[in-house]
Amino acid sequence: MHPYLTRLGIRPEVQLFFRPFYSSDALGNLVFAYGAEAEHFGFAFHKVPVTDTFWLACNLQFSQVRLVILSASALDAVSWLNKKLPAFPQTENLLFLALGAGVSDAQVLWIRAHLPGKTFRLLFGRDLLGRMADLKLAAGIKGWPLSVYSGEGEQVVISFRQRHFSFSQEQFSLAAFERAAGVRFGVAADKPKVYNTFFDELKADAGLLI
Repeated sequence: MHPYLTRLGIRPEVQLFFRPFYSSDALGNLVFAYGAEAEHFGFAFHKVPVTDTFWLACNLQFSQVRLVILSASALDAVSWLNKKLPAFPQTENLLFLALGAGVSDAQVLWIRAHLPGKTFRLLFGRDLLGRMADLKLAAGIKGWPLSVYSGEGEQVVISFRQRHFSFSQEQFSLAAFERAAGVRFGVAADKPKVYNTFFDELKADAGLLI
């Protein structure tokens, strides 16, 4: 058991599940390795890297994986499983990938090359960047070229199949784009109802969100 995770309200079985995939620094802060880079958490800070690599956790035998959960941080993934564990008794079929503070083309290419035919679930934030990450990843997993960017007048503009789509920031989402474009990416986006991220929700429940 790690005292930080216990203070955050992480179930003992979830701590045990993720134990091989994090470490602690000399002060006891949590460290989640993304190759040579790392996500670093202490109660006074949370640093998430910008990277082309991943934090990977759970079943690393990709042929056995059925569901891949993609998130912006390792702690979002831990928070999500802490909430959803009763619905996922067969955890040996899960693979968690945290992409860090951004989605790179190298990451999308790696996912397509190493995880074809898998079911994906996205855990990115409710904010605009999180919703843009949803769309970029959903299209990238399919191998469908698409660009999404902020336009004039706080509009979100998407270029897809020689067409341009525009949404207000409030109306934009993966589902809204699918309806407008008449396509289905087949990728679920899971978000908390109130808070921006599952980690924010966890901290709020623990009385730690400022």
